[in-house]
Amino acid sequence: MQSSGGALPGSPRPGRNILLAIDTTDASVSAAQWAMHEFYRKGDTFHLVHVARILAPQLTIHHQYHATYDVPDPKPPIDERAFLERLKEDIREKITRPMDSLGMPHNLHLFLDTDNAPASAVCTTIFKVAEQVDAAILVVAAHGKGHEGGRDPWGTYLGSVADYTMNNTKRPVMVVRSYTPPLVMHMSRSAGRLTGGGAVPGSAAGGASASG
Repeated sequence: MQSSGGALPGSPRPGRNILLAIDTTDASVSAAQWAMHEFYRKGDTFHLVHVARILAPQLTIHHQYHATYDVPDPKPPIDERAFLERLKEDIREKITRPMDSLGMPHNLHLFLDTDNAPASAVCTTIFKVAEQVDAAILVVAAHGKGHEGGRDPWGTYLGSVADYTMNNTKRPVMVVRSYTPPLVMHMSRSAGRLTGGGAVPGSAAGGASASG
């Protein structure tokens, strides 16, 4: 008898790679919690991707003839090493420490944006990691459309990143709008619809919306 190539009945399912596009906002933490409580199964590995914006301080000068100039701010330059250490600790405290407590494997893929990259460039980085790890799904938070200099200095693009991701990848995408984790960890599965690319509205257990 020849095998069709599928897993034999009763054999363990291979682990999946779950990509989380994260920052340190409550919305991103909520998306990570959805993935932990509703999608994760034993053997899976989380890949957390964060593009951290770290720009040289600048001053904007408005000329009386309606011209605008950006010049370097005379303040001391940003301590990049200290910035990254604070960022890693914030991610560890909000996202990876709960994963550790539940025995969920994870890897952090941290990139620096020093050029004020647009959402498309941020997503290109996310997509490259998704290809490298052969991600089974991309999970992103549905941030509201923010403006430059908004409350989140590390991830003001995740609103547009969610939009760009849904429309420019063939991999399944889950966009989490809100999620309240259960009081007790369980292995429930989301009822949300997962599709490859294209925005398809749906609903998921626990208050998360699915678009893919």
